[in-house]
Amino acid sequence: MKVRGVSVYRAALGAMKEGAAHAVLVVQVETDAGISGAGEIGLAYGTGGRGAVEVLLELARGHVIGRDPFRTEQIFDQMRRKTFWGHVPGPIFGAAISALDQALWDIKGKALGQPIHVLLGGACRQSLRIYCNGWYRSLGAPEAYAEAARSVVARGFDAMKFDPMKLNREGHSAYPDRRIERGHERLAIARVAAVREAVGPDVDILVEMHGNMWPMDSIHFGKQVAAYDPFFLEEVADAEDADAARQVAEGTGLPIAAGERLCTTIEFRRFFELRAISVAQPDMGIAGGFTGVRAIAALAHAYGVYVQPHNCGGPISTAACVQLSFAIPNFLIQEVFPVWPEDDRLALVDDPYERRIKDGQIALPDRPGLGVELNADYLAHCERMQA
Repeated sequence: MKVRGVSVYRAALGAMKEGAAHAVLVVQVETDAGISGAGEIGLAYGTGGRGAVEVLLELARGHVIGRDPFRTEQIFDQMRRKTFWGHVPGPIFGAAISALDQALWDIKGKALGQPIHVLLGGACRQSLRIYCNGWYRSLGAPEAYAEAARSVVARGFDAMKFDPMKLNREGHSAYPDRRIERGHERLAIARVAAVREAVGPDVDILVEMHGNMWPMDSIHFGKQVAAYDPFFLEEVADAEDADAARQVAEGTGLPIAAGERLCTTIEFRRFFELRAISVAQPDMGIAGGFTGVRAIAALAHAYGVYVQPHNCGGPISTAACVQLSFAIPNFLIQEVFPVWPEDDRLALVDDPYERRIKDGQIALPDRPGLGVELNADYLAHCERMQA
């Protein structure tokens, strides 16, 4: 079996309530045996998605088309080491490699009639604990956060994440610029307090910070929210600054999570060596797909660090995260956006995992490959680019 073609589909979606627009980028790798695989570029938001598409198509022409899709380790290594810039890929180059790797693993699973988690060594659990993200869009007052948090619990979740500083009092985007204004900080703390009071002590609340502050402000904020028992604080400093993350961990005494913008084992190694984080968050769509993130998870295991794959894109991203999370022993919890009220991205596949969540859990999947199939009717309306 050989790869015969690679296509990328761009699903341009409308702006979200806070104003940010998404464009889900899905790759389809086809073989001469009639088996195709899917992957997702982990750049559905922010800047750089189209750049990753161009890199992906170039990689496909030079290193994937004409190759045996079962040779994922060799193809991954050559995409990294035979391309010069792939040695230090960064998110754009890394996203291209990741999407191709996911698709190749999907092909392997389908060809063998097995879910990818079986190919990775087999399931370590029967279900995944899920935390809900995306539930606090456009909210302003702490009371509104409390009401929305109660609705999350009513849907069966026992864990939820939110950035209490992301929005201003009117519910519009207002990220801090390193130094947080004290009035905004008080509002953020009030939101955390309101959510904790609303959900009670048995529901985990995960506090996102998006790397927008430096250690002094993160420590000041973290000390005040520590009373509300956060499960962890996420991205407490610049994304690549392991020393700063360690400083905040020591200054607050709270577990720190980070890594969604890191791309290689070497970048993560610095965080592990410094004991800067308790939870690693590699993104399946930028950190090397199954081949890359499996290695990161193994390294994290050696340092006693949990893994929570980052997931904020389309349903192929979720499927990849789910398959990996079942197969690693140091899995902690899985991020999912169960609902995207602004768009129809879940229609990209036939049976999205987002709709399989029951009582805050996803059961062990048994369909081959990623466990989802691309919807050809949906792809027909997307922009298509081919290698």
